[in-house]
This record gives sequence, structure tokens and C-alpha cells, in this order.
Amino acid sequence: MGDFLGIVGLLGFIISLIWLIVSLFRKRKLKTPAILLVAFLLMFSIGMAIIPAGNNVVIENGLVEDIEDDEVVHEEQAQDTEPTENDEVADIEEPDEPDEDVELSEERAPPTGNLEVHFIDVGQGDSILIKAPEKTILIDGGGRGNTVVNYLRNQGVTSLDIVIGTHPHADHIGGLINVMDAIPVKEVIDPGVAHTTITFEDYLDVIDAKDIIFTEGRAGMTRDLGGGAELEIIHPVSPSSNHLNNASIVARVTFGQISFLFTGDAESEAESEMLGRDYILNSTILKVGHHGSRTSTTQAFLDAVNPEVAIIMCGRDNQYGHPHEEILSKLTSAGIDIYRTDIHGTVVITTDGVTYDVNTEF
Repeated sequence: MGDFLGIVGLLGFIISLIWLIVSLFRKRKLKTPAILLVAFLLMFSIGMAIIPAGNNVVIENGLVEDIEDDEVVHEEQAQDTEPTENDEVADIEEPDEPDEDVELSEERAPPTGNLEVHFIDVGQGDSILIKAPEKTILIDGGGRGNTVVNYLRNQGVTSLDIVIGTHPHADHIGGLINVMDAIPVKEVIDPGVAHTTITFEDYLDVIDAKDIIFTEGRAGMTRDLGGGAELEIIHPVSPSSNHLNNASIVARVTFGQISFLFTGDAESEAESEMLGRDYILNSTILKVGHHGSRTSTTQAFLDAVNPEVAIIMCGRDNQYGHPHEEILSKLTSAGIDIYRTDIHGTVVITTDGVTYDVNTEF
């Protein structure tokens, strides 16, 4: 009964209100529509008052709907549990859950398996192979030729998940042309700065010809390497082609308690920029910037990284005099173990995430 009175009263009230407004504009008598307006309002109020307490009334589009309490509960639960496109389903926390358990759930999974990092002797240049538990990464490829291709094949590498070209200089990306031509590559990460050389043009051509995903590397990007290993890019933010060395991609790989910092040819300007950000620089192993040149590895940067081991990649008797004596003295004074590809050949570091072993070719 209450439902009926409510619906009739509401409809009558709306019709009477329209009638009253029309009569007012047309200067007709207002008595009749005014009386009906009050009567239907009273009828609607009575209908609402006598509706059973177990029902909820929803007024939508001028109509009255009755929704049982349990239906309202189900709808509210659905709204609370069904995610929208921009929401994720949240875990329900137990009120008595200890803080220690919450902290543990947010930590990275413990490392499984081993991680190998090969600092390949390519003469005056860089090329680093990372064999993570689930992904294989190559950072730079030295100069043009098949030195790195042959090394990868000897290591049983049949495909690469990620290739990082730190910057467009030939002693870093030249050998990547041969690598990408011979071995399937899923993604290339590059600073995205142009260089007017045939080597750089050929590098871009092979990426295009092989239909490889091309990603401009920027600080903050991460890649999951499986088994608890992670790669994070911490430089550059906005690289410029005016100084290619400082456009170098700098990446940090963490695996349990062991970490590696790969600096490309980043010089003091780039190091200063990294020091001004909030990224963690502290690392167990440092690939020394720019082949051990005095233009890199400032004292402030070295203090922030605080490595146990430093790897210098350079060619024997190279024309640049790398590594410079100032850098060697700085590393030695800090008590850092130094390995050089011009002296030790290829350097391979293997870690289980807790300890690490360093093996050299010579």
C-alpha cells in the first residue's frame, strides 16, 4: 500500500507542479493546481511513512524502486571488491598482523640460482654479458667485428633478452651490429641520442631490419631478470647529443646482497647529476667509467658507490693512456680490488647473491 501511495503521490505532485507553473505564466486560476499539489505531496509523504522498514527506497528517473536490504549489501560488497580499470584488488589485512610480517612481504624475493657477469676483453672498448637466472643481457659490444659474437656462442648464448647500447660511440655499439645480425635480440635499450657516423647508422639499420623493440633508456626504468635479480637504470634523465659520454646509460643490477654498477663512459657531469638524485649508488662491483679516464670517477662518486671491486675495461697500450694514474691511485687508496681487461683479460664474476667469486682469463 505504501508503495502505491508513494508512486501515485510522486507522479501527481510532478503533474500538479507543471500545471501550476503553466497556469502562472498564462495568468489562469491557480487554486485547483495548488490544492492538487498539496494533496499529492501529502499522499507521497504518507506512502513513504508506511513503507515497511525492511525495504530501502531508491528514487531514480522519477520512479520509486524497492530494493531489499540484502540486495543493497550485495551491491555494496561488489563495489568494494570489483576493481575498476585503474584499481588493483587489495589484500585484506588481518587486524592483529604483526608489523614484522608486513615488512617481510614488501621485501624482494630471496635470490635463487646464480648470476654471472662477464667483462669481455674487447680491447679498447666495453662489452659486458650478464647471465641472470631467467634473462640474458648484453651491455655494449666493443668495436665492429665478431669478437663478442664468438664469445657469446662459446658461452652457449643463443638469444638475448636485452641489449643495452650505453651511448653511440663506436667502441661501445660497433660490435652490437654483428651481434644483432647473428643472434636474436628481443629489446634494445638506448639513450636515444643521435650521432653522425656510419657505425651509428648501421646500428639503427640492423635494429630496424630485425624488427627489434627499441626503448629509450631513462632513469627509473627497471627490468625483472628473474630469480630475485633486477636491473634498474639510474641515468640519464634528459640526455643530449652535445656530450655523448654523459648521455651514457648507467645501470645497476642487484642480486641478493651483491650489486653491480655499470657506468658506460659517464663522466664527472653525469656523476654529479646521479649524486643529486635519490637513487642508490652503493654497489659491490663498479665498472669504472670511461675506461679509467681521469674525466670520470670523482671522489664524491666513488665514495657514494663504495665498491669492493673495480673493473677497468681498456685496451693494452691504448693511445689514450687509459687507465690514468690518478684513477688507479684513487682506487688503491680506497682499498678497492682492481681488475683490468688489458692485464687480466676477460673477467667473470659469479655470485649466489651472498658471496661472489672473481675469475680472470690470465
